Amino acid sequence: MPILADPEPLTPDTTIRPARAGEEDVVLDLLAEAAAWLAVRGIHQWPQRFPVDSVRHQIQAGEALLIVGPGGPIATCAVAEADPGLWGETTEPAYYLGRLAVARKATGLGIRIIDWVGEKAAAHHKTFVRVATTRDNPALRGYYERAGFQHVADPPQAKWPTSLYEKRVS
Repeated sequence: MPILADPEPLTPDTTIRPARAGEEDVVLDLLAEAAAWLAVRGIHQWPQRFPVDSVRHQIQAGEALLIVGPGGPIATCAVAEADPGLWGETTEPAYYLGRLAVARKATGLGIRIIDWVGEKAAAHHKTFVRVATTRDNPALRGYYERAGFQHVADPPQAKWPTSLYEKRVS
C-alpha cells in the first residue's frame, strides 16, 4: 500500500503528494539538479539523469512523491515498503526512503521530509524508516546520522559502494 493516496500539507507553505503519470520529467529534473550539485562537489553517487522507466515504475507503484511549494515542485523522494535488492527479505515492517532530492532554493526541507516519512511509518505500524546511501559520501552519511539513523551494514552485493541506515520509529 502506498504511503500516501492524497495530497496533504508538509509545511505551512508546501504540500506533499503522489507524483502523477506524465510528471516523470518533473521528478527527473529535480533528481538531475541534485546530481549536478553533488557532481560539482566531486560526489558522483547518482547518474546525470535517472532512466525514465525507473521513475515511471515508481509513479505507477505510488512510491514517487513530489513536494510542491508556491512556485511549483521543489523536492521529490520515493517511499517503498520493501527493498529486497539491498536489504534482503526482512521481517520488520519498514518504509524505505530513496531518491530524496531537494531543490537548492528549498534547502533545509530534507529533514522535514524525513520526519514526515517517520510520522507516516509510525501511523502505519512500521518499525523502521530505512535508507541506502553511498558509502563514499561522509557528508551524506553524517546527515542521516544527525537525523537519527543508525548504520546497519555495508552490503557487499550492492552494485555501488553502499551503506544501509535505519531509524526506529515509535
